[in-house]
Parts: sequence; C-alpha cells; structure tokens
Amino acid sequence: MPNRFIGKIIHTGWKIKDKISLTLHNHLIFYLIKNIKTPFCIERDVVFRTPEQIKIEKDCTIKTRTIINGRSKKGDFGVILGENTYLKENCYFDSYSGFVHIDGFCAFGQNTIIHGGGGVKIGKHVITGANCYIISSNHNYNSIEFPIMLQGDKRKGIIIEDNVWLGGSVIVLDGVTIGKNSIIGAGTVVTKDVPPNTLIYNENNLKSKIIYRQNEKSN
Repeated sequence: MPNRFIGKIIHTGWKIKDKISLTLHNHLIFYLIKNIKTPFCIERDVVFRTPEQIKIEKDCTIKTRTIINGRSKKGDFGVILGENTYLKENCYFDSYSGFVHIDGFCAFGQNTIIHGGGGVKIGKHVITGANCYIISSNHNYNSIEFPIMLQGDKRKGIIIEDNVWLGGSVIVLDGVTIGKNSIIGAGTVVTKDVPPNTLIYNENNLKSKIIYRQNEKSN
C-alpha cells in the first residue's frame, strides 16, 4: 500500500513537471514567433532562425529537430505555414532571402528540404514523402575561368498547386510548376513543368513516364 501511494505521488509529480515544462516551452514559442496562432503543437528541439519573418497559422504541428529560417528580402514573411500544416521530424525550410509560402492543410515527410531562394509557393492538400528536396535556385556555370561558387545564381521559383503528392525522395528543381491533382512517383527528379492531373514516375531509372489521369466522371 505505501509503495502504491508513493508511486502515485511520483507519477503526479512528473505530470505536473511535464505540464509546467510545456507551458514554459509554449511561452518561449510566443516570445520567439510573434505571428503565431493557437492552438499549435511545436515539439522541443525545433529551431527558428530570423523568427520575426516567420508566420504560423493555427493547428500547425512541427516535429522535433526541424529548422525554419525566415530570412527574406521579398516581403514581411519569408516562411508562412498555413493552417493545419504538418512538418515531420528533421525538416529544413529556409527562405534564403526569397520565400516559402504554404497555403495550408499540407503534410511534409521526414527530412524534407525546401530552399526558397527563388520563391516556393505551395497550395492546399499537398503531401510529400520522406527525403524530398524542393530547390528554387540554380548556380550559374557559364565560365570555366571562375569557380562556380563565384558566378552567382538564377532564381525562377517553384509553384506546387493544390492536391499534389510527391513520393519519397522526389527532387523538384528551380523553374518548375506542378499542376493540381498530380502525383510524382518516388525518386523522380522534376526538371520541367507538370500539367494538372498528371502521374509522372521514373521507369527503370532510365526515363520518366507520364500518364494523364482521366476524370472519374463519365462524359
């Protein structure tokens, strides 16, 4: 009986400690991110850089070890996470002086990296598998006389429209627009625009195959 009673006290103590810790953590988030709406679920070990240029709408979830950098020269907010955006562990979203704007109701798999140098605009109901790269800039390499790293870069931007699914390890390169209702198969490197309602995937690692999805409604 005494052991049970002591166990109950310890358990209650840990619950109180966790509640206090969570409250302090949420106060710290409010202190860092002035433009955040409740409710939210942001785990510990999430890093915010240039937090004054980050905007987070309600019902967003950010899992542990994610890094978000809002640095931007193209507006008040370099990173905007729309309502109900879900970031799994180890994501890295960096506006790189451009922007990463997500409309909301999206989910990003573990280790997803978004480089917003040329601007990345993502619509609603977009999902990605793990290890996806969305990179909106490209190095210039016109001269062999100068190091590539000194030749500057070009930044066209990336648009991903509503209801798009990127499978695991998809890479989307600068200048690409992916139309709504499209699916990009795992491991595909997207270098050109993808029309709406399209399924594209790498076949035997040799070439990409495009299949236009038919409207389910009969004519």
